[in-house]
Amino acid sequence: MRRLALATGSALVLLAATACTDDADQESANVIAPGAPGESSSPATQEQIAALAEEQGHNEADVDYLVMMIEHHTQALEMTDLVPDRHERDGIERIADRISAAQEPEITAMESWLEENVFAPARENPAHQNFCGLEGDGDHHAEGEDVAECVLDVDHDDMEGMVSEEDLERLESAEGDDFDQLFVELMSEHHRGAVTMAEDVMADGSDRQVLEMANDLIAEQNTEISRMERILEEG
Repeated sequence: MRRLALATGSALVLLAATACTDDADQESANVIAPGAPGESSSPATQEQIAALAEEQGHNEADVDYLVMMIEHHTQALEMTDLVPDRHERDGIERIADRISAAQEPEITAMESWLEENVFAPARENPAHQNFCGLEGDGDHHAEGEDVAECVLDVDHDDMEGMVSEEDLERLESAEGDDFDQLFVELMSEHHRGAVTMAEDVMADGSDRQVLEMANDLIAEQNTEISRMERILEEG
């Protein structure tokens, strides 16, 4: 288990990209809503997303999702970094490039949301009532400091689809077609886990921007799973 103790008085290294998009981009976004167990996901309208976000502000589910998904994406990027020196099929490198191109900005967007909605408000007011997504008295303080602290547990066992250390070592040791096969197997399972996490936050979260990010992730990662499977099928 890795514990993130994020004191709101400490510096956060964030890239400058923003998580926001204009209205035209949102209208054209391929957002989807999770289906019932055993059913495929279906398209969701902006009105449906707004209905899911009727509550004002964010909640604990929104914060937990973003913190875990940043860790989840980070592992995916570690896996794509292995591709250039080990792959055999050109399609695998293209998939890895797509994953990196999508998930690096998504990490930035998620970090930016946490900074804007959690850490910055708490830095400005240690008694901030919605710190860490929870309504409370703001009684979270770093030891010996008069600043709020948000202690967030990041446990790989709590995240669907995370690749074990043993499997990562197998991937690092593989080459050629063996690498391609194992990469697709592990990354597909990793993506399915991310989709499950996104579906969970759509059921439990309350922030519209977080829900939109989760919907976009579901569409993106389901598409990548199909692409990876086709690469192996085509030989």
